Amino acid sequence: MTPPERARRGAPAPLRTMEHYHIRDGIGFVGFEGRTIILDLTADRYWQLGADAGEALEALRTGATGRVDSQAVARLRALGFVEPTGGAPDRAGSAECPMPVPSDSMLERPALPSRWDWLAAGEVALLVFTARVVLRARPLKAVLDRIAARRARTRSPENALGLDALAHQFARLRRLLPLRPLCLPDSIAFLWFVMRRGHAPHLVFGVEAFPFTAHCWVQDGSTILTDALDHASRFRPIFVL
Repeated sequence: MTPPERARRGAPAPLRTMEHYHIRDGIGFVGFEGRTIILDLTADRYWQLGADAGEALEALRTGATGRVDSQAVARLRALGFVEPTGGAPDRAGSAECPMPVPSDSMLERPALPSRWDWLAAGEVALLVFTARVVLRARPLKAVLDRIAARRARTRSPENALGLDALAHQFARLRRLLPLRPLCLPDSIAFLWFVMRRGHAPHLVFGVEAFPFTAHCWVQDGSTILTDALDHASRFRPIFVL
């Protein structure tokens, strides 16, 4: 994804009743000192706005519309980050879901003994390659919507390997491929790999603001599955799938 774009200031669009606005699907945001970073999954783009934008988004997310800055919401509406509900206040907020602060990484635990699995090796290679192709051919939002729909249908079988074994297996087989690591396609490939086996962890997008850097990883509860703890902890979650 590209560095965040600074939104140009313009005349705010007129607003209806404040309670009739909600955050558009596919929008994530996180506040830093004096600024707000916004992720628009539909546009596959990051934006940088002032702190007032984050305060307005948080108020709309929580339903605390009595303290919303109407000028900030007008600007957010003009940029397409919020939209009218057409009725009563929508308190669902964005598509984010809260995640615990990570406390450890599965990859930093001792690896479990396992046999070489040629079928799994071929599967990992195919999934890693397919993820790169799919992300180039389809909009990011469409790819993530498919993952969300599949998660809703995922049921863990009794004989499924645990996430600890699968995380180590995927990481070991991924290192054998002659492709440089890329956090987004590799994370999506890992999600496909474990969802085939009945698990449904979360994809976490994170950002740093000073300087701007974006990253993503897969997490289950407070455990990171695809990255080292000290690296992922540098980033503040902006969107969780």
